[in-house]
Amino acid sequence: MIMAGFVARAAEPPAPMPAPQHVELKYYGFYCVVDYTQMFCLTNFSGQYQDPATGQIVGFYDKYNLYGITAVAGWQWRKETALGFGFSYLNDPLKAFSQIPVFVEFRSHFLRNRITPFTSVQLGYSIPFGSKSLTSDYTRIVDGGITFAINIGGRFAISQKFGLNIFAGYQLIHLKNVERGFDGVASTRMSELYDNIRFGMGVNF
Repeated sequence: MIMAGFVARAAEPPAPMPAPQHVELKYYGFYCVVDYTQMFCLTNFSGQYQDPATGQIVGFYDKYNLYGITAVAGWQWRKETALGFGFSYLNDPLKAFSQIPVFVEFRSHFLRNRITPFTSVQLGYSIPFGSKSLTSDYTRIVDGGITFAINIGGRFAISQKFGLNIFAGYQLIHLKNVERGFDGVASTRMSELYDNIRFGMGVNF
């Protein structure tokens, strides 16, 4: 009798392995995002000013594309609600529009899956970085101004604490005071409003 029970138990199929759980990035607590950002300016500036030394009328045409690094750190209450503080370091090929936007970010993730769409809204102030273009007809930011950005993207979880993200969006930068001059002599100062489309990719942890 004992032997029969032993044989019956031995013949039972092994218990099935538990189904693997999908990878889900943590959705509560401290979070950090670091992205490479590329911006393409939609605004064209064309105008002219008078060189104070020669009296010559000088024309200009501007379309500055910016690129740099963006970093955000904050706290996430749930997948749809995260609030952070961040900054970007942005530059352009002529080094005329180097600036550091600092901002508050509201971020939302919409799914608890390995791949989830997200949105982020950023509002802050762009600080000039003391830059000047390396040409005789120069441009320099004197005073920065308000900046606003909205992004839509997706995040792919590698593990519960590390993910990759990619996004596209729009950013507005309103500089209160931009100086233009010739051969180091300031000629005009004006406020300028720049519209940009932006793309980025980076990491989330």
